Amino acid sequence: MASLKDIPVVTESRAIRSGEKYVTPQGFTAIKDGQKQRGESAPATGRKPSWIRAQLPVGAGFGAVKGIVSEHRLATVCEEAKCPNIGECWNAGTATIMLMGAVCTRACRFCSVDTGNPRGWLDAEEPENTARSVELMKLKYIVLTSVNRDDLPDGGAEHYAEAIRAIKRRTPHVAVEALTPDFQGVMRDVETVVDSGLEVFAQNVETVKRLTHPVRDPRASYEQTIAVLAHAKKHRPGVLTKTSLMLGLGETDEEIAETMDDLRAADVDLLTLGQYLRPTVHHLEVQRFVTPAQFDQYREWALAKGFRECVAGPLVRSSYRAEQALAGNNAGIKNNHGVFPGLTPTKENVAEAAPSVKWLGRVEYEPTWREMQRITDTRDENTPDEIWLLEHPPVFTQGLNGDPSHVLAAGDIPVVQIDRGGQVTYHGPGQLVVYPLIDIRRAGLGVRDLVTALERAVIAYCKTLGIDAECRKNAPGVYVSGQKIASVGLRIRRGASYHGLAFNVNMDLEPFQRINPCGYAGLQMTQLAALGQPDASVESVGGAFVPFLTDELAKLRAKKPV
Repeated sequence: MASLKDIPVVTESRAIRSGEKYVTPQGFTAIKDGQKQRGESAPATGRKPSWIRAQLPVGAGFGAVKGIVSEHRLATVCEEAKCPNIGECWNAGTATIMLMGAVCTRACRFCSVDTGNPRGWLDAEEPENTARSVELMKLKYIVLTSVNRDDLPDGGAEHYAEAIRAIKRRTPHVAVEALTPDFQGVMRDVETVVDSGLEVFAQNVETVKRLTHPVRDPRASYEQTIAVLAHAKKHRPGVLTKTSLMLGLGETDEEIAETMDDLRAADVDLLTLGQYLRPTVHHLEVQRFVTPAQFDQYREWALAKGFRECVAGPLVRSSYRAEQALAGNNAGIKNNHGVFPGLTPTKENVAEAAPSVKWLGRVEYEPTWREMQRITDTRDENTPDEIWLLEHPPVFTQGLNGDPSHVLAAGDIPVVQIDRGGQVTYHGPGQLVVYPLIDIRRAGLGVRDLVTALERAVIAYCKTLGIDAECRKNAPGVYVSGQKIASVGLRIRRGASYHGLAFNVNMDLEPFQRINPCGYAGLQMTQLAALGQPDASVESVGGAFVPFLTDELAKLRAKKPV
């Protein structure tokens, strides 16, 4: 048994040929890559189109993760499923964690995960070990996935829930996405996972209804996956639901559109579309290579049908850039040029790269603040800039030199003394919080530049909604008819920014009456919900707002002296 910083890890790497049976260390039989050879296999697909071009699996970051995976015998979905993005993600120091072992009880004909019957085997220490790994790796967004475990009475639902609860205990600010099995359609098992504290629940429909068999294992079905997604959303509406479609298996445009309609009828929030790539000669053949322009078209269809986001591109996989799903920019993928920029800028372009956008969900205030401090204190010239979108549970935050008398009656809401400037303000559910973690010295920006960019982005976004907003001299923030809709408070340390913008979307404004907001007695607050946007949500506004902010930042960068 190896250990990773005192975390015991047990998996195996074997020189077994694709399609062969082998015996696992736990004593059960499995088939390498999930598919036996079926007579004469079709020859390997010929040369791939130019747009199927993933980052090569080389580089310092890739080597570091590869070293950990090899030395400590870790199983990752990146390797097990032969993901084409392994180079990009590992160079960014990230990987999707696969629970419950590396052997699946099903044998879907598109998937290269080994198949067998684990006969009830589980690592009881895995949930806590997973949580410790997330903590040590200092992640902000984690995707948990797994093999199917039809050999377990609950399909592994409680094991999933234990892992999620363990992560939340250790790192409550980390957003969790769970890409789960279908639990054979047993809805109480779906509820077990959905009730565990996660932010995103995902189950992949994989293909259109007509092609579900033979693409998926007979125990899976199109209707069952959609029913699982619909039940998850109905059971806990605040949890985002997500699914994925592979294209290139023989589906028609009409079938793609019908599938989108079926998913929207189940109130699915997020959709990813990617190219099916044949993992071995024993798997299904590729029927067509979807062009980048077609992916853009399908994304437009999905958005028009009401999905909050559709991330679409030849190399997209269900967990790819998952933390950017609500950024509203196709997770940074530019299909029209066939370009697939890395999640983290390279050393050569980090100074000019636009900040990456990360959706963190609802997170506790203090751990998030401490993480911003940590990132700022450990920055160097190669640290990329980031913009975090999130919301907080109820909390009053008091600026560094804030006057305590401005807290009139906090009641049951905690007051946290923090290190930004300004006086007291309130954060709570329904308020979009935007934290720009930007090296302003490297970008050639001033503090006033960044404040102005935040304010102008809010004003420009409000204008699209027919709301006339403005900023005031010597009073940071944005106002509508004299009432404040957005507050700005920054801290600059070591030439970099943190803290940021609080944009009132659809929240309970009563707590603002317990303070003098930003030190102004009697200052009235307002929000989008009171200004003709009664159905506004933090997630939808966040996705729509980001392009305005990135545009303002780009304008400032363009003006900096050469």
